[in-house]
Amino acid sequence: MRPSLRKQEERYMRISDQYMLRQVADEYLVIPVGEAALKVKGLIALSESGSLLYRKLQSGCTETELVDALLQEYAVDRPTAEADTRVFLEQMRRMGILIGE
Repeated sequence: MRPSLRKQEERYMRISDQYMLRQVADEYLVIPVGEAALKVKGLIALSESGSLLYRKLQSGCTETELVDALLQEYAVDRPTAEADTRVFLEQMRRMGILIGE
């Protein structure tokens, strides 16, 4: 059994200024700008829940705050919200989008 996020050390993180979120019709797109545009080719599509997490990260937050945002917005249990948040953060880390971990 995994320990609750509340018991783990909290890390404050945010989205790099090198990425912008835009909504086009019913799609959410992350657009690299500046130097990131030279490294990342193309756009990054996000789901609605992914865009919620991304928007929270734009102003900076902890992993627990992201989980809580999912719980407030969607009918999902805490273990599912925690797992989904971990997957999202790992994807953002791999792309170099997160700062301050």
